[in-house]
Amino acid sequence: MHGQFHRSTPGIIKLILYLFMIIVTVFTLAPTAWMISTSLKPKWEVFESVVRWIPKTFTLDNYIRSFQLLPLFNWLSNSAVVAVFTLLLTLFCDILVAYAFGKMEFRGKSFLFTLVLITVMVPIYSTAVPMYKLTRWMGFMDTKTGIILPQAAEAIGVFLLTQFFRSIPRELSEAAKIDGASQWTIVWRVVVPLSVPAITVLTILTLANSWNNFFWPLVIAQSNASITLPVGLSSVMSGVSEGAEAREYGLIMATSIIACLPIVVAFLFLQRRFIEGISMTGIKG
Repeated sequence: MHGQFHRSTPGIIKLILYLFMIIVTVFTLAPTAWMISTSLKPKWEVFESVVRWIPKTFTLDNYIRSFQLLPLFNWLSNSAVVAVFTLLLTLFCDILVAYAFGKMEFRGKSFLFTLVLITVMVPIYSTAVPMYKLTRWMGFMDTKTGIILPQAAEAIGVFLLTQFFRSIPRELSEAAKIDGASQWTIVWRVVVPLSVPAITVLTILTLANSWNNFFWPLVIAQSNASITLPVGLSSVMSGVSEGAEAREYGLIMATSIIACLPIVVAFLFLQRRFIEGISMTGIKG
């Protein structure tokens, strides 16, 4: 009897863990489910006192009005341009810097690498004023360029890629040098193809950070020519407190879902490489 209890103990523990994970998952997904439900409800049903997770009347009117009433295509276009060019600049800069730290030897390397990591702990708000003055001096106010440049070459990306590059056997670089390859060729023809998992992680993190960035675009963008989606959404949400007739909760939820979709799709498309990269770059929990 005692031995039977011990044999059943792992099964009981596993069952408890599964139940715990199910509860956590339900609580995590509940806000998203409510957001989707609200976006599919007509306005009168949103304000009903009865809580309905499944809409009594399904409608896509909120999604249609998002494109009709708001410059949503413009916001999406601006966010897409900012995200793509921020990604390209970040990958280019971070790969080169990480290669220097991970595969090359030079005086003061450890000290410089420490300085790079220290910048991770510096909040963006403390550098906003000098960055704003520099952006204005360069003439990039109210431009997508002014939003993109300060976001490029994040220190966390340098750290992530450096950790991965160090795991690549040095013999591969040495063999390429013997064949007459330059450092530039080694970076892009040898190191980068072997680092796809880590680069995928950096790609998703950079896209998500750029797409969701609110503070810096709010400081720089002043017109629809450069306003990104998060800043545009804030203008929609501000209408909630302007009176009962302006409480467009369904419209806000529909617009928020549209804003989330590109990053969700990108993650679903790259999730296998993302998980592989997390497990190989030394940043697992």
